[in-house]
Amino acid sequence: MKSSLFSNKTPEDEKERHPGGNPLLVILVLVICTMAFVAFTASVAKADSKAPVQTLEKAAPKPWQPPVAKATVPTPPVDQKTAKQIAEKWGVELLSLRLTAAGYMIDFRFRVLDIEKAKIFFDHRIKPHLKVEKSNAKLPIPMAAKVGAFRATNRGKNIKSNKTYYMVFGNPDAHVKSGEKVTMVIGDFKAENLTVN
Repeated sequence: MKSSLFSNKTPEDEKERHPGGNPLLVILVLVICTMAFVAFTASVAKADSKAPVQTLEKAAPKPWQPPVAKATVPTPPVDQKTAKQIAEKWGVELLSLRLTAAGYMIDFRFRVLDIEKAKIFFDHRIKPHLKVEKSNAKLPIPMAAKVGAFRATNRGKNIKSNKTYYMVFGNPDAHVKSGEKVTMVIGDFKAENLTVN
């Protein structure tokens, strides 16, 4: 209606000049647009599919390696002078006395230097214990039903010189903390002021 106000052309002239009702032309335009859209999305998808592959190839994980534990040298529970006296009299070297099992046990390690002198450490009839210096509590070696005492014994006559052996003392309620002092009693053997690590 506006076009007829500003020009002398009739609506019939407009139809002839702009044939909007030609379906072939509309279909042709739609086909061209669809093909262009499909080609564009295919190129984008191809570029996206290449990128992750390259990224995965570059960032391929290294084969699993077990973690390397730091080498820790245990601190001897006694000073050098006392250690030398114990070695000469009892034939053992005290290596460590440290908390284990989340603090509910105390692991004692020692090395045999003289088998004859060290036999008291392996006598199954003797019941070793730790005496806590702050409370005078006695901590024995636990007994398991099938395993027995948590210590090495000489029942099999298997004591060897220069070999490390163990005893594990119970520590109920984590009574002894790291840095505290204890006395170890194994028959006639008695070592005072041992530091628990």
